[in-house]
Amino acid sequence: MLPEVELEWKIPQWSNALERDRARTYFQAYAAAAALYFVEQALEEVRAGRTETWTAFKVPQEAIGCGFHEAVRGVLSHHMVIRDGKIANYHPYPPTCWNASPRDIYGTPGPYEDAVQNTPIFEENGPGKFKGIDIMRTVRSFDPCLPCGVHMYLGKGRTLETIHSPTFGRAFGS
Repeated sequence: MLPEVELEWKIPQWSNALERDRARTYFQAYAAAAALYFVEQALEEVRAGRTETWTAFKVPQEAIGCGFHEAVRGVLSHHMVIRDGKIANYHPYPPTCWNASPRDIYGTPGPYEDAVQNTPIFEENGPGKFKGIDIMRTVRSFDPCLPCGVHMYLGKGRTLETIHSPTFGRAFGS
């Protein structure tokens, strides 16, 4: 048995990409502890002989359905239409759709836009003066997959579509 460990994450004065990443690390420790607890609960059920994990059902000939689940990044929903006992239409809506939302009808920015406002696009790092893209780092702190599909409008009709980095190759944009 491992010794008990206590971790504490204090809410920082400012929220930024580094703080979101640090909070994610603390969440990993929490998730591991929760997983151990649930495995122990499951083993108790198995040892007691309660092993049924699903309920039999019959696929309807015609139906419309949806399901919602709170995923790590937010609400995940699935929408489906059944015709003639088969899936006729299916759409998953991952949290990115909600998290990357545009401004609402009151002009309130979505989370990503709010987080990158007043952020310099390029930053300089270290002796080689590599110019990283802090805006992408910020968006990646919400959703690690999204920046690879993002294009930035630079004004005056120019669009940044690909960034070649000696460190990451073609890591940003598409």
